[in-house]
Amino acid sequence: MENKAIVKQFIDNLFVNDDLAYETLSDDVTFNWPGFGMEDIVGKDNLRKFFSEDGPDKIIEQKINNLIAEGNTVIGDGTIVTERNGKVETSYFADVYTVENGKITKAHSYMVMDKSNEGQE
Repeated sequence: MENKAIVKQFIDNLFVNDDLAYETLSDDVTFNWPGFGMEDIVGKDNLRKFFSEDGPDKIIEQKINNLIAEGNTVIGDGTIVTERNGKVETSYFADVYTVENGKITKAHSYMVMDKSNEGQE
């Protein structure tokens, strides 16, 4: 599978079909969210735990606007609408993935929350 297809499988299936999403990750994958003040999450199991505890309850809608591959780097951007604790939130993402030997080994996810989320109770 080409690098672009691997990343598409991950993005399309995260929180929808986690088994399909996580099969694209290396066991020692590193994820981070620059600007959120978080430490890197290292390891597929740690990432799964993080998302199960702090991720959304469900994905309402997701759209990938662009998916660009150059060598082992794939960049994807788009919009995601999620529900968490009964609250619907829209955010925008631009993710930079490194793919090596058919697995995602690193991801930097740049997230921007839609300002309209702030008015919801």
